[in-house]
Amino acid sequence: MKYPLRATVLSSLLVPMTALANVTLDNPGFENNFDGWADTDPSAISGVANSGSRSVKISGSAGRVEQSVALTANTNYTLSAFVRGNGTLGVQGSGISASNNHSSSDWEQVTVTFNSGSATSATIYGAYNGGEGRFDDFTLTAGSSSTPPDNGGTDPVSCQGSDTLTINMATDNGTNDGNVPANAIDGNLAATSRWSSNGIGKQITFDLGATAEVTDVRLAWYKGDQRSAYYEIDTSLDGQNWTSVLVAAQSSGTTQGFEDVDVLDSDARFVRVTGQGNSSSNWNSLIEAQIIGCTDGTDGGTDPVDPPPTNPGNLDPNLPPSDNFDLLDWTLSVPIDTDGDGKADTIKEGPLSSGYENSSFFYTATDGGMVFRAPVAGAKTSTNTSYTRSELREMLRRGDTQYATKGVGGNNWVFGDAPSSDRNISGGVDGTLDATLSVNHVTTTGSSSQVGRVIIGQIHANDDEPVRLYYRKLPNNSKGSIYIAHEPNGGSDQWYEMIGSRSSSASNPSDGISLDEVFSYRIDVSGSTLTVTIIRDGKADVVETVDMSNSGYTSGGQYMYFKAGVYNQNNTGNDSDYVQATFYKVENKHSGYAF
Repeated sequence: MKYPLRATVLSSLLVPMTALANVTLDNPGFENNFDGWADTDPSAISGVANSGSRSVKISGSAGRVEQSVALTANTNYTLSAFVRGNGTLGVQGSGISASNNHSSSDWEQVTVTFNSGSATSATIYGAYNGGEGRFDDFTLTAGSSSTPPDNGGTDPVSCQGSDTLTINMATDNGTNDGNVPANAIDGNLAATSRWSSNGIGKQITFDLGATAEVTDVRLAWYKGDQRSAYYEIDTSLDGQNWTSVLVAAQSSGTTQGFEDVDVLDSDARFVRVTGQGNSSSNWNSLIEAQIIGCTDGTDGGTDPVDPPPTNPGNLDPNLPPSDNFDLLDWTLSVPIDTDGDGKADTIKEGPLSSGYENSSFFYTATDGGMVFRAPVAGAKTSTNTSYTRSELREMLRRGDTQYATKGVGGNNWVFGDAPSSDRNISGGVDGTLDATLSVNHVTTTGSSSQVGRVIIGQIHANDDEPVRLYYRKLPNNSKGSIYIAHEPNGGSDQWYEMIGSRSSSASNPSDGISLDEVFSYRIDVSGSTLTVTIIRDGKADVVETVDMSNSGYTSGGQYMYFKAGVYNQNNTGNDSDYVQATFYKVENKHSGYAF
């Protein structure tokens, strides 16, 4: 259990009211199957129950059941359910976000406490939490009402403008892992400069050196774009007596940059952040902190500052790719044949993650990105391949060669709808590949049917490809198109255009993506559902969903792996013509895969 109460309410802020009252829920024990609940597969009614004869089973990363409930504003509530196995119990609504991750071998009651604030409705839910789990006997209890604190009868704190306050010192109790508190106030937003401490309740304290009115805190969490950090904030005038100014906070899980946190205004010299782990583990890892407020005089603060400008991934241009990216679960194919075996070289996990670079085909860009380049002419991976590539191949074994490269086993993953015998021995189940990149160059010579196209992401199976993600820009167009191909097992390609057209005579796509324009993609598989999403700043996401239930990948023996980089789709152009892309993020996730 990561953090039993995600949204606790301070008892000192409560005014006793009436006795606890149960809120009526529809079909709380699933005795009427899914009546009253919205369910998202993979979920199913189970005959293993805490009480009665039924419960709900959640068995995959997208699995979830939820129900909308009416609330009374400014009221404290306790949500509970019995959970067996793995599961997340939670509630979401306007100004409400509370959850409890749980794992147990038998039925245990799990609770989440929250305050409704101004909300008059919310959604309660049970969801997947890294492994199969069952939910039964939901209850929702209304307790006391709450009122805002009165500041002890004094006038509310007010600020005429805000400053980023000087932090003189950061300290902890010495149980960090070598990533010391000082890293969190050094102005460096690189992931390698952070404070880290493992365990629920670990604390880092910031000393302002003088009393100030603290109004906001800005925090940048390590892996903040991959997981949500759970924490609380307290302030103190003397470092001994503490006032809670923020309880049960949770980071967004969408950025590794600064997130602004509004705290209860207070006079303080010390600000303490108490970590309660994160959505993946009990680690508390903070890259950088800033304290915002007003000083008592004119000497305690500095002029407001913005975080230093960074490249899209806070990457160091002076380091090889493996020092900016975790490459231990990848191999790399490059279009050269240095060993004379007639095939493109494969750089194994160990050398790749230990600083490998090639100045022509795989290297660090001047902005810190990871560059992949593949010319028309070059070595190919096999006699069955028509095109060159500079491309990563996922390897879940992370260098442990007891697992074979191919086949169902520890090096590859399978769909959530695959036979249980395959799921039990695979390196992971279902998967998500997140990438941020810019395409820098595409071919401009060669056949009109091949010019300008490149594959930038894939899922590869035994012999076929459940998805290939293409970027294509024609020579006379200023912007490129995005489309995908889904290849059923032993079948023919099915094409889906997402942005613009894949046609060799396509007009300039008005909503297309220019060369060197940074964008992101997500390839996600849950069960037999494939979802590809294109993400761009300031624009709506473009989403394509493919039902793969009849594509032949749920039969036994079908294994999967992600690929990312550039796979040139032109073998008719000038030998020196090429494709190139710079990646700023490559992250792979799977149920049951711990990294």
